[in-house]
Amino acid sequence: MILSILIVSCNQSNTKKTENPAQQTSVAEVKQKEKILPPLINVEVNLTENDFGDIIELKGTQHIVNNIFRLSDFEMIANDSILTFKTIDKDILLFYSLPDFKLKKAFGKQGRGPGEYAFPSLVKVENSNKLGYIYNDLTDELNAIENSYTINKKAIKLNNSRKYNRKQIHGLSPNHLLYVENIKRGKAVFDFKVDGDSSTTKQIYNLAFSNDYKSWAAYIGNFGANASKKRFVYAYKYFKRLVFHDLENNTSKIINFDVENLKKGSDIDILAPTNTTYYFGISAQKNYVYVLYSGRTPIQVRKDYNNGKKHTFIEQFDWNGNPIRKFKLDQGGLFCVNEAENTIFIASNLEENPFYTYKLPKL
Repeated sequence: MILSILIVSCNQSNTKKTENPAQQTSVAEVKQKEKILPPLINVEVNLTENDFGDIIELKGTQHIVNNIFRLSDFEMIANDSILTFKTIDKDILLFYSLPDFKLKKAFGKQGRGPGEYAFPSLVKVENSNKLGYIYNDLTDELNAIENSYTINKKAIKLNNSRKYNRKQIHGLSPNHLLYVENIKRGKAVFDFKVDGDSSTTKQIYNLAFSNDYKSWAAYIGNFGANASKKRFVYAYKYFKRLVFHDLENNTSKIINFDVENLKKGSDIDILAPTNTTYYFGISAQKNYVYVLYSGRTPIQVRKDYNNGKKHTFIEQFDWNGNPIRKFKLDQGGLFCVNEAENTIFIASNLEENPFYTYKLPKL
C-alpha cells in the first residue's frame, strides 16, 4: 500500500465600461468568478520539484481515541464534524466526532454472507446529504452510509464486469459515478449513471500510456474527481505522473516529473517492494486536490520508520494541474483533507493512537 498560478478567468472583455454602483459586481460574485477554471487543452508538461517552491514543514497534533482497533486496508473521509473510517477488523466502519475524536458508532463485518462486506472500500459522494458509500467488491454494489450511522439497504449495482477488481470510485452525485477499473493491458476510467431502474456505463479514458507496460499492475494509482470543476485526476503509483482530465471538453493535461522508469516484468515483479512508490493517496477537495507522495521503495520507508524518520509528503495542485505547494509532515500513513476546515488528517499504522491532524497554512 500515491501546477504555476491558478488562472482566474478565461474570457475578459477588451472594452472597459463605466459601471454605476447598481451595476458593480459584488465581492461574493468576484470570489466566485475567481474559482472558475479555464478549459484544459491537450498538453503534456514536464515539471521539477522546484515548481512547488520551498517545502513547508508541518507538525501534527496526536489525538487520543477511546477504542483500540487494528489498522488494515484503511481509508477515511472527513465530512465537517464526522470522520468516517474504514478498516478490516472486528468492526469495518467507525465514526468519530470532530474535532474531539470521540467514537460515535462502530459496526460492520467482513465476510461473504448477507450484510457482510468482502474487500470493502469507502466512496466519497458530492452533492449528497450522505456520509458516503460503502462498496462491496464481491457483489460490485454500493450502499449509502446515512448520517444516522446506518447503511441504506438499497444498493446500486455496478457492471460487475471483472471480479476482485478493487474499483476506485468517486460520486459526482448519488446517481452519477466515475470509477477506475482494470481493462485488457491496463486500466481505464468509466462513467456510470443511474436513471430509475436502469443504468449506463461507458469508458471515457484509457490510463495506459506506454507499449512498454501492458499490465494493470503498472498503472495502479489514485483517483479523484470534482463535480463543480468537471475534472478528474489520476496519480500513478509507480510513475511520478498525473493526469488531469476536463470532462466537459474531453481534454487532458499530463504532468511528468523527471524520475527513473518503472522496472519491467510480470505483475508480481511490478508489485515487489523494491519498486519505488510515488503516489499512494489522494484527497479530492472543492478547490484543490492533494496527493500523498513517497518517492521511496516500501523497503526504504520501513528502514526510515525504524530509524525514527516517519515523514511523508503531500503535494497540492489546483484542478488544472498547476502545482501550488508541497508539505512535509512529521508522520506517515494514509490521509484525507477537510479543506473547509484547513485540516489534514493522517492515520499512522505505527501508533496505538493513530490519528494526527495538521493545520493547512492559508494561501
